[in-house]
Amino acid sequence: MEQQLTKFQGQLREKELHEVNLHEQLREKEQQQENAQRQLREMEQQQENAQRQLREKEQQLTNLQGQFRQKEEETTTLEGQLRAKDQEVNELEITLSTAQQALNDQQRQQAPDWIIPCDQIQLTDRCLGRGGWGSVVEGKYCGFAVAVKQIHELILSPHNLSLFGREMDIASSCRHPCLLQFIGATNDEGSPLFVTELMETSLRALLDKQSLSATEVSIISLDVARALNYLHQKKPSPIIHRDISSANVLLWRQGDQWRGKVSDYGAANFMQQTMTAAPGAMIYSAPEALTARNQTVKFTMLEVLNFSTVLYLFVVVFRSMLTVFGVLLCEMCIRELPDPERRDQQVAMVTNRLLRALIRECLQSEPETRPAMEEIVEELQEPV
Repeated sequence: MEQQLTKFQGQLREKELHEVNLHEQLREKEQQQENAQRQLREMEQQQENAQRQLREKEQQLTNLQGQFRQKEEETTTLEGQLRAKDQEVNELEITLSTAQQALNDQQRQQAPDWIIPCDQIQLTDRCLGRGGWGSVVEGKYCGFAVAVKQIHELILSPHNLSLFGREMDIASSCRHPCLLQFIGATNDEGSPLFVTELMETSLRALLDKQSLSATEVSIISLDVARALNYLHQKKPSPIIHRDISSANVLLWRQGDQWRGKVSDYGAANFMQQTMTAAPGAMIYSAPEALTARNQTVKFTMLEVLNFSTVLYLFVVVFRSMLTVFGVLLCEMCIRELPDPERRDQQVAMVTNRLLRALIRECLQSEPETRPAMEEIVEELQEPV
């Protein structure tokens, strides 16, 4: 009986222990259930948060889709505007290209044809002459020997360069067998150069060496007179040389005869305005050179007197007639009105009757009484 009781007590303790284990397991299960419920609530909360975020994202997506559609519409509008602008740009480019082409054509037509690039002119060491304005040297242009006049930079200024361009326009418009052929000039930075044909010598240099016969005087004088007559009759207005002198009469040989060409007809005005107020070298200046204003008739008649002085120098050679020429030189240097008695003595030394009469006509004190250059040409064409 006791054994059975002990057995039952052992079984009871086992049952109690089992029950304790079960209660422990139950508590663990309940704890697990609570944890699971808490996790479920957390997951539900996360799900709600995720759903809320999803709804927000969906709303953002909807907004972005709306904005995208709006941007697409704006892009479509801008693309249309861009195509319109492209069309306008293309039309403007065509218009600009046409205008540029027209401008280039106009500039080519209006650009002075006398301009020569400086690098196309080769200068040599051979000096042909010097003056207060610069020097003349022999050069090469397009394979030919030419004369190149170099101007001192000291007399250059924007005004003078503009004047130089106008004078070159004048020179390039002149074409006459008795004018020194103007070839062109530079307009690069620095001192301008202007290029002419190369001649053998000048009248001044020749007179330093020898006297001239009446025939030579007549022929060279006629060449000079023809050149000046051409300049005086130039249209639309006459061209006044302003610096007629034996240095500006250049010579070339035609067979055994010297022929003359007038030089500096384009640059003389430029030189005078940049160097001095009175036209022409003082030795050749007419009495009214100090008082004559810029009047065409005044200056053309003044130039007749200059021409007669050159003609006088033809006949009265520097060396053999130094005393007579000195009197004339003094008179011209002090710029006094001519003394008729002294002039008569000087002109009387000219042996050729026709030349003597022509000089007297040209040396009249009043400009209006001097012959026009056209009349001088006619007189010189008569047999000497």
